[in-house]
Amino acid sequence: MPRAALCFIVLASALASGGATPAATSSVNGHLLVATGHRHEMALFAMQPRNGDRLLLNYGTDQGASYSPDGTKIAFMNSYDGDLEICVMNADGTGIKQLTKNSSIDGFPTWSPDGRKIAFASNRDGDDDIWVMNANGSDQTNITSADPADNEDPHWSPDGRWIASTTDAYGVWHVLLLTADGKDEAVLDWGDYATWFDSWSPDGKSFLVHSNRGGDYDIYRYDIPDTDPVQWMLLEAKPVSNDSAVEERATWSPDGKQVAFSSNRDGDFEIYVMNADGGPQRQLTHNTVDDIMEDWQALHDLRAPTVQALTSRGTPGKAITLRFKASDNSGRASVGISVFLGKRPVGYLRTSLKQRSAGHAYTATWHSYNFKGPLRFCAEAYDPSGNESPRSCARIITS
Repeated sequence: MPRAALCFIVLASALASGGATPAATSSVNGHLLVATGHRHEMALFAMQPRNGDRLLLNYGTDQGASYSPDGTKIAFMNSYDGDLEICVMNADGTGIKQLTKNSSIDGFPTWSPDGRKIAFASNRDGDDDIWVMNANGSDQTNITSADPADNEDPHWSPDGRWIASTTDAYGVWHVLLLTADGKDEAVLDWGDYATWFDSWSPDGKSFLVHSNRGGDYDIYRYDIPDTDPVQWMLLEAKPVSNDSAVEERATWSPDGKQVAFSSNRDGDFEIYVMNADGGPQRQLTHNTVDDIMEDWQALHDLRAPTVQALTSRGTPGKAITLRFKASDNSGRASVGISVFLGKRPVGYLRTSLKQRSAGHAYTATWHSYNFKGPLRFCAEAYDPSGNESPRSCARIITS
């Protein structure tokens, strides 16, 4: 499917469930990072955990992504060159850089707690292994090269000591804990059921998995005792969410008080949020495509940027210069602009993350079509942490 067509499909799905470029306020717990769409045709969105408002970040194929520890970057996988590679971008979706480049599959990146390294899965050596590289893409090293089994979906622990992954050793998918250099490892259990690692608690004292140990996939928590070494195979699985549907990809909020996860209990995967102890649960998305939970952003910058759309002039069918003011306490902001013919959206453009000063007017060029009727545009500003401004709208005077 052409990327442009995919973009409009995922945008339409997002609009049906709350909006793709909304006016929203920042939350102390940051955004949810959500992959939306059909298998192999998905997009990444930043979503407000309180009301489901969304910002489109990136679209492509299958998605696997995580926020950097400071919440300002996103590592993700995409198929820009024909196969899945690891890329990074700013938290507002701008400034994309490709870190890996080969003819194999590189996916599911996770950041070290100091933000200096990224672990990911790759099959470039023949089977799926866990690799570690510097955050700029240099020094890519296979840390499970001696393991003949497949190792997938790494998750770096908050203390930096462990990388949790999922392995199919002995024919059953289960959790494998690796030291960051790959020299030591520990198995969570050897049951005849499948268990996939989901996320560490912010304090590193617990983690969540999804497992079919009860017949279907449900979410379980493991608490880690204060002992060294940890007897991983003796840890007890405690159910957190258990129903007749598939539940997976459970992710803790940065304050440890809530958990977001995906469930297909209404026919397709949607995002749900619950208290960390398992209840009550609240459905956040409502649409007809899958919403897959990827990560929950920690925000260090809680101040939203500002934007003011300014009355602009132009001729339909020609390039129209749209004027606005924008600023942020960080000194930088990107701006998303939606153009409307009456109430119908007819255009969208994004500026890059640039220096913005209060009181200064900026412009963006919209290559318009020959519309007849009243035109207006609405702008939202985004800072390096992805905080969003309220929406501001202005007329486009046509001649």
